[in-house]
Amino acid sequence: MKHRSTAVAGLAVAASLILAGCTGGGSPAPGGGGDGEITGEITFQTWSLKNDKFTPYFEDVVASFEKEHPGTKVTWIDQPGDGYEDKILQQAESGELPDVINLPPEYAYSLASADQLLDLGSASKAIDDYVAGGVAAYQYDGVEGSFAFPWYLGTELNYWNKALLAKGGVTQAPTTFDETLDAAEKLAAAGVPMFSSVPSPKTLQIVGAAPDIYKDGEFVFNTPEAAKIIDRYAELYKAGAITAEALQGAGTANSNINIFNTGGVAWTTAGPNYIDKDVAVNAPNLLPDVDVTNGFGNPPLFVQGISVSKNSDNSATALAFAEFVTNTANQIEFVKLAAGFFPGTIEANSDPSVFAEAPVNELQGTATSLAAEQMADAKQTGAPQYTEAMETYAKQQIALAITGEISGQEALDKAVEYAQQNVVD
Repeated sequence: MKHRSTAVAGLAVAASLILAGCTGGGSPAPGGGGDGEITGEITFQTWSLKNDKFTPYFEDVVASFEKEHPGTKVTWIDQPGDGYEDKILQQAESGELPDVINLPPEYAYSLASADQLLDLGSASKAIDDYVAGGVAAYQYDGVEGSFAFPWYLGTELNYWNKALLAKGGVTQAPTTFDETLDAAEKLAAAGVPMFSSVPSPKTLQIVGAAPDIYKDGEFVFNTPEAAKIIDRYAELYKAGAITAEALQGAGTANSNINIFNTGGVAWTTAGPNYIDKDVAVNAPNLLPDVDVTNGFGNPPLFVQGISVSKNSDNSATALAFAEFVTNTANQIEFVKLAAGFFPGTIEANSDPSVFAEAPVNELQGTATSLAAEQMADAKQTGAPQYTEAMETYAKQQIALAITGEISGQEALDKAVEYAQQNVVD
């Protein structure tokens, strides 16, 4: 196994900050199993989720499983956020990988490629109970199988400043990316910028211009359709539709939201709890002007999953516990603690009122419902082989194209060439 030079995808790390302020406990629910007897000892490892207020949930889940399956013992361990990938690779190389383990897709890929994880698609009848995009996030090009049950999920919605849209004669929030580009042109003519970021290959993937980042051993996001969008951005930049900040470091998620909060742009993307947790707190005067719509195309999916070691000494028990901790009842209890996240089963997402916090503002309720609905279409962006360094380089080249120094096609071709030269399998 090789260590991939990526920055941590970070859902668990970011979640740990949110979870630190949560309280509650788990609910027992029936668990499944595999072939063989459900008995004996297993280890269960989570990532940066152990704290005074969250620990009772896991203790309850473990106790409920052990009560339902006499003769079993689950030892829960938690690893800190920093260095988690190094830790799991060390565990795998030394033959000490936990029986059941919390993994993001990028890290699961490293283990699946080394034949360290159980194919849950073949081992479990429960695989069809989970959100399709979450399951797909753990299915890899060149590696046969499904390597985790989706556990807790995130996504992004589109947020609009209705007052700024109206200045450009746009009376309804766009519902497609093409409509957004057209609206940006109208707003620019009225002196109102739409964008405070540049599109990245992941953006182009979301809107369908580059359906795949990596396929059959090659990076393939330099499509003509993607290049056309970048060239359109270059035209919009000249027209004034894009802020100067977009080209300073190629824009970041936080800067986009901060600029939107100050009324500097008409559009941003953010998580489903953005209204109550951010706008109402940090920009209350903006609240009457905000609208929310679904994400474009195949909206992004951020996912953490539960995997099972292929080399577990008690594989039936490990599989049964993985199914148990990710079943609908336990997932609902988990995301009640993890505000802003969504459960990994289809059934649990059918009624967000069961797990979501009661909205303070009406628009927050709308956002929560939209996010739950779009889980059916949400997909993880990027690819395990696509690193943070590749994303940074691609956005730098795209920024050059937007300022007119190179064409959109040249920018993407250079980004693909760089990615191919630096791929770590």
